[in-house]
Amino acid sequence: MPPERSTTHYRRKTIIARSTGDGWEARAFDNKKPASQIHVRPTSDEAILAVKTDLDREAAEERSLRAQDGFPTTELVKQAFLRILPSEGQLAMLTAHLNAPDQILTATELAAAAGKESYEYANSQYGRLARDLAEEMEFTPSQTYSSTGQPIWTYTLATGVSDAAPAEPSDEYVEWRWKLRPQLVEALMSLGMWEA
Repeated sequence: MPPERSTTHYRRKTIIARSTGDGWEARAFDNKKPASQIHVRPTSDEAILAVKTDLDREAAEERSLRAQDGFPTTELVKQAFLRILPSEGQLAMLTAHLNAPDQILTATELAAAAGKESYEYANSQYGRLARDLAEEMEFTPSQTYSSTGQPIWTYTLATGVSDAAPAEPSDEYVEWRWKLRPQLVEALMSLGMWEA
């Protein structure tokens, strides 16, 4: 006798199919919240396929609304942010970045916001937060490390700010400056993270 219920994971959602006696019904859930319509089909595979088709169609529609560089919409950023669990340090850095003038900070300034001295902390923890968010949104930054070809995940949260070249040549090290993406600013403001 076939099982009365099956669970499948697809596009970061859980699809639950159950036998109705006359066939199967399936629906996707996102953290116990319904994320698709209920589809009723003769078999569990057909019901699950119908739900996957819905999820694929929604993803294609969302992708068509993305920015030129493929970055997701403010609404998707907001939904994804609600699904991740930033650490206290990550949240401190993100809040400081959001409240900085023009939302621009260096990695050293980000680390200081979390009570750390080294930019390496920000590179590691802010990068981890960025990757978690990127994976939730099915987004991969196009910028990569030249030595490894791996994505620079921080580009999920921010873009680089380049200043005009100094008038006089200088040996002084100028630290990279990060500007929060406008979609992230809008999403965080709508979540009440903005300090007046």
